[in-house]
Amino acid sequence: MKKNYSLLFLLLPLFMFSQTTDLLISKYGEGTSNNKFLEIYNGTGADIDLSTYSLSSCSNGCDTADEFDYPDNVTFPAGTTIANGDVYVVTHGSADASIASDQTFTYLSNGNDAFALTLSGATASSYTIIDILGDLTEVNGSGWDVAGVSNGTKEHTLTRKTSVCSPNPTPLGSFGTDANDSEWIVTDQNSGWDTVGSYSGCITDIDLSILSPSNEYVFEGGTTTATITYAVSNFNVGATGDDGVDGHIHYYVNGGSEIMSYDTNPIDISIEDGSSYVLNMELVDETHQPLDPTVTSSVSFSVAYPCDLEIDYSNINTSCDSSTNGTDNYTVTIPFTGGGTSTYGMTISNASSIDGDDPSTSASGVIILYGEEGVGFSINILGDNSNSSCDTTIAINSPTCFPAVCSSVGDIIITEIFNNPVQVSDTFGEWFEVYNTTSSDIDMEGWEISDLDYDSHTISSSLIVPAGGYAILARGGDTSSSSADYNGGVNADYVWTNSEYILGNGGDEVIIYCGVDSSGDPLVIDQVIYDGGPEFPDTPGYSMQLYLDYYNNTDNDLGSSWTLATTTYGAGDYGTPGQNNASLSINSTNFSDFVVFPNPTELGFVNIKLNNNEDASYMIFNILGERVIGGQSILQPINIDHLQSGIYLIEVSKNNQSVVKKLVVN
Repeated sequence: MKKNYSLLFLLLPLFMFSQTTDLLISKYGEGTSNNKFLEIYNGTGADIDLSTYSLSSCSNGCDTADEFDYPDNVTFPAGTTIANGDVYVVTHGSADASIASDQTFTYLSNGNDAFALTLSGATASSYTIIDILGDLTEVNGSGWDVAGVSNGTKEHTLTRKTSVCSPNPTPLGSFGTDANDSEWIVTDQNSGWDTVGSYSGCITDIDLSILSPSNEYVFEGGTTTATITYAVSNFNVGATGDDGVDGHIHYYVNGGSEIMSYDTNPIDISIEDGSSYVLNMELVDETHQPLDPTVTSSVSFSVAYPCDLEIDYSNINTSCDSSTNGTDNYTVTIPFTGGGTSTYGMTISNASSIDGDDPSTSASGVIILYGEEGVGFSINILGDNSNSSCDTTIAINSPTCFPAVCSSVGDIIITEIFNNPVQVSDTFGEWFEVYNTTSSDIDMEGWEISDLDYDSHTISSSLIVPAGGYAILARGGDTSSSSADYNGGVNADYVWTNSEYILGNGGDEVIIYCGVDSSGDPLVIDQVIYDGGPEFPDTPGYSMQLYLDYYNNTDNDLGSSWTLATTTYGAGDYGTPGQNNASLSINSTNFSDFVVFPNPTELGFVNIKLNNNEDASYMIFNILGERVIGGQSILQPINIDHLQSGIYLIEVSKNNQSVVKKLVVN
């Protein structure tokens, strides 16, 4: 096994001490939801070709000690350069838009996944580590301790101290045991987003730097506390008279009274809506005298007024005034609450007129807009900046107004959903499949697909679903059918090319409407409300498929009626668009009592049982589709004690047929 740890700084001359010896990881965030990021800093004094580096990682600890589970997991395109003094940020593809990003990657750390900056070309056992977060062994718990903070890599933001001049290739070497010997400053989850995208390192002089908030940052209205994080380099802050102490900190808010701080813990300042603040900080010696030369730092920030006006997006309604084969008019209603708190200006584009209640004078009501079929528009609602931060733009898509021919509930059902492609982006690869349960063809033109929020799309052209047959509806960012990325390789029967309706990667809904019910509400022909797990088998790169036995509009409400696809299509994801799910049907494979227990399991083994204790072969795959275990018999418990925590797929085969179930290892 060849393992190299970059220690080039030992060879550098003294005049390089103001520059970093190599690239280093400067920030790391494990935020709520998908708000994850990793920032790389170049302070070497020269531009660096990032394509000669990579990020290598393990998942939930390393399967084999001192080996990466996923070497070269993140690579950088040829020609990608980090200028001296600049950073490069990798974020999750669904991270908050306020987090600066240069490149996205789905599987960033959940807190217990080691990530290392490596030289490109790394393999599992042969690699050169430049800098590392975590270590290459099993991890006990949900993360590693950093600067004395328990599970510091879990649900925290880490910022490299500005005094650090070299990356640390030693596993856990940069984490330290307390705030003094650690190379990192640990702050709360979701903190420091405003600082991502800029960093300065290897500061060898005495330095005082305010890390957060950034200068001119604007806090949301209603925020009552500003937390100030800062770093001191080459100067020991502490109480007067303590050993090794150089001095302490004086700070002032808006030129007010002097406040003293004898540590570098974050400072909380009370703030109010509509107010501006200037914080000045200064290092002083033990006699309260400024240093010579002075060492200061300042930051200006403000608090916006709140936006009291709330738009009820889930109940925005667009309806045709008439439905003919010509051009019709349509009406949009926008409910609101929280009005009467500011003077609101409303600007509309392409709409013929505006009506309804005025949010400037009405506490609640409905804004009514009128448009012409085929022409979408937007409305901007802007509050008075002397008392409101409201600045809301609502985009309205024109409905398609023509007589839709509706069917009965359950005539069209949803049988397959692919909401989270891996081989192509969501914009290119989302789709779902419907099935016609009747003996006559059904045209879905004019029907609406929607979720429970405000995503919706009206099918604007003829979409024939043959009797007893399928149709595929796809979100296609690439409309060229000759392209390799075209809908991820799906030959779709209908494609919508905008983002007015998307399939959420977590829980979401696929609802098909046509006509109205007895109460005058939109008639639901079929709907599936999936939860992203644990009930529905939702795994990236795999479609969710309805068992053939449950082809009706009531059984497909249940997560237990669905399974994961086992065959690839198109670009390489898993699914069977437009084809029967017969090979997945329990009855069709004679696996009528297929059970996996215990599931979830943390016992190091799992049992598989078929009807009448029949034997069969099996394979277990990770979520990347890689086989991790296999065997020819299920009559004995299967040893899985070496599997890391996560979601796996068990495929059991007999007589040239197979069935798949999800296994959760805790």
